[in-house]
Amino acid sequence: MFVRIVCTSILSAAAATMAMDAQARTGTVDVPAQRLSVAIAELARQAQVEILLNAPGLEERRTRSIRGSMDVEDALKHMTEGLRVSIRRVGRSVYIIQPARSRPARVEAPAPSIGPEILVTARRRPESGAEVPLLVARSDPDALRRRAVRTLADLARVTPGFVATGQTSSATPLLVMRGQRRSISDQNRLPLVVYQEEVPLPNQAALSPLYDIASIEILRGPQGTLFGRNTTSGAILLHSVKPGDGVPSYVEADAGNYGMNRIEGAVELSPAGAWSLRIAAQRMRRDGFIRMASGGRADDAHSDAARAVLRFAPEGRFRSLLTLDMLNADERGSVQILTGVYGGGSARTEENAPYFDCGQGACDVDALLEQQQRLGRRTSQSGLSPLFRRRFRGVTNIIEYGDDDLLLRNIAGWRSTRIVNALDGDGTPLAINDLGARTNLRQLTEEVQVQGRWGGARYIAGLFFLESAPSGTMLQKSAQFTRPGKPADFIANYQTFRSAALFGQVAVPLAPRLTADLGLRYTGERVRGCSLRSANAEPQSHNDCIGMGGSLSSFKSGRLTWTAALTRRRGQSSLYLTSRRAFRSGGYNSPALGGALAPFQQFGPESFTDLEGGAKGRWTLGPIHGSYAAAIYAGLYRNIQRALFPGPGFDGDGDPGNDPISFYVNVSRARVMGMDGELAANAGSHLRATVSFSYVDARYTRVDAPALLAPLLGSDPINNRFSYTPRFSGTVSLVREFPLPDRLGRLELEVDYSHVSTIRFAERVNDRFGVQPAYGLLGGAISWRRVGGRALDLEIWGRNLTDRYYASAGGTLNPMFTAATIIPGAPRTFGVRMRYSFE
Repeated sequence: MFVRIVCTSILSAAAATMAMDAQARTGTVDVPAQRLSVAIAELARQAQVEILLNAPGLEERRTRSIRGSMDVEDALKHMTEGLRVSIRRVGRSVYIIQPARSRPARVEAPAPSIGPEILVTARRRPESGAEVPLLVARSDPDALRRRAVRTLADLARVTPGFVATGQTSSATPLLVMRGQRRSISDQNRLPLVVYQEEVPLPNQAALSPLYDIASIEILRGPQGTLFGRNTTSGAILLHSVKPGDGVPSYVEADAGNYGMNRIEGAVELSPAGAWSLRIAAQRMRRDGFIRMASGGRADDAHSDAARAVLRFAPEGRFRSLLTLDMLNADERGSVQILTGVYGGGSARTEENAPYFDCGQGACDVDALLEQQQRLGRRTSQSGLSPLFRRRFRGVTNIIEYGDDDLLLRNIAGWRSTRIVNALDGDGTPLAINDLGARTNLRQLTEEVQVQGRWGGARYIAGLFFLESAPSGTMLQKSAQFTRPGKPADFIANYQTFRSAALFGQVAVPLAPRLTADLGLRYTGERVRGCSLRSANAEPQSHNDCIGMGGSLSSFKSGRLTWTAALTRRRGQSSLYLTSRRAFRSGGYNSPALGGALAPFQQFGPESFTDLEGGAKGRWTLGPIHGSYAAAIYAGLYRNIQRALFPGPGFDGDGDPGNDPISFYVNVSRARVMGMDGELAANAGSHLRATVSFSYVDARYTRVDAPALLAPLLGSDPINNRFSYTPRFSGTVSLVREFPLPDRLGRLELEVDYSHVSTIRFAERVNDRFGVQPAYGLLGGAISWRRVGGRALDLEIWGRNLTDRYYASAGGTLNPMFTAATIIPGAPRTFGVRMRYSFE
């Protein structure tokens, strides 16, 4: 990272009382000469304060040793003598170190009982969250551990307004925010993108395990100027721990029900001159949540992940950060549960009746539904053994030269994704909708960036390039209503996607404590490839696809996006008003369409333009203090790409080879509005409470479908609902500390409750099978920190403690397949965790 922010732990609740604050300011310290980032972490631990480092290029400079009785400011001055830094106290027990030549921001004296500001990187540099003109939710390692957050799906469980689940299966991650979700089959047209060390992840890697994480930031709203991929609903920033961050090596072990066992750890090697290295790994095993009627279990966990981060930071302004990561996972993925049968489904034809509607026993989907109700909600009748095998590899290199006044950066990334999966889409022994696929993709990204100061303005500009292309077989086997004379189809889709962008943004002070942000970005994109549907051809490459008669298609587009914002600061609080324009890529349907569908070969980009106003900051009311953040927004959503599902032969040309593999059309407009907010309160030094919520009201305002396609949108398309978008979601969290004598450590009790209103997994208003009624999930943890005064933590945790049954996602919810299925959410889980840090 171009700037490392060292946020050291605040022992117990050191900043909560005046007596402890006085002890933090003056005391005996003993810190040897070492790297600045490590030295201030050690001083913060000894003095029980928080020290934030915002000095690009100085993290690895060596400090002077200090020893004796002194206050924190004197200790910092002696330690950093000769390093040309300035020291500011911004809170009762909070200090910031900045380059001495950087003009310090104007800071009003905070109320004495208010805690430190949260630093975020939403504008590609570390800064106070109050300065950023958008809503950012940040989770630190302690919060992630208390809530047993090990994937983004776990994070979504405790983050209102954010949905992260599998879409029909674990192999197709679905991330939803502010009403916008990814397309069903396309991997590149994403409304929300996950970044790991500033490099966008392919969609398939989005739900990878989280381990050795420094922080997670959720950015709400369009991201159309600053980040690598243009997105219409938000971005998620994953920051892993880097060598020199001051986080000690550790080992952590978990054991729980369903045979769960997890071991995780990290080791940081002592620096050898300018070099430092941190290696982290995780091993996860868990039995499946779903029982298979044919034997065994599914929806299990079986993964091994590792990461190595190598930092090179010699004296001077040059530094480099190289990250290597991998994931191997061999699992029986999520399975679908039969939940209903569409009585008027288009599959109930005369030719299908002898096989799927015979009225007797195992060949009748209606009889299988009755049997499913006897088996129970967590048993699947799937006739296809589920499979979910993943091999992810990644390399990221960040090279920087400069400091806070002028910083040049190069961010390069390479990702490889290999997946083999098999799924029974109907949840029955019948071959109604059975799928298997092999996916082999590689992604290259390159970003060149310059940022710095010009007078009182902060600026950033750069170029970004991404290429996603097949690196092996891209083939799917689709068995839909197979019978003699109607074998399974092989579907090949070899598609290369390229995106290039030029972007720039500047923050200009208009008056004391009033700042304007202006940003522009032009993005040009091209997608092209070969697709083929065949009963006997199995192309193993792009050239095979062409040689076997596949159809070639391409689509090219360019769009200008922008950001304009005003931010008014007052102390540690701010008001902001932001407007943004973003878009989602267009593309082509596959294969080459024929008959009545030929005019719909291509579809254009979507656009989203919003206006958001918000307030955030700190508050105090007598002995109670805390923070708040709230935003209200409204957006216009145009040229919405609607996924439609024409049945076999819908085009009327009698050629099954050109029936759509995917079919999207721009037929809708919508308006999306809502509110997001969070209120945190500290009542004394040992009780913390947080309430967060999200309200989304997304409605179609116009549907312009050609007469041919109108029946595919349902009987009442203008009133269709946005899928995977609960109108209201909220979370309440309470953390209570119980002080113990210093030699024993401390106890913490954490309880959280998450509520989600009704969710529709299908847009059709009259689809009763694709509806999940409102539900709530209760979780909690009891933690013993620093057991016996040692760097040992013990914890008992539990999720979904009431064992509430709910659907986390829809499966097959289309009348053309007769069967309706869902994917159940996780049942009650609990376990014991131990963590030992090598301080």
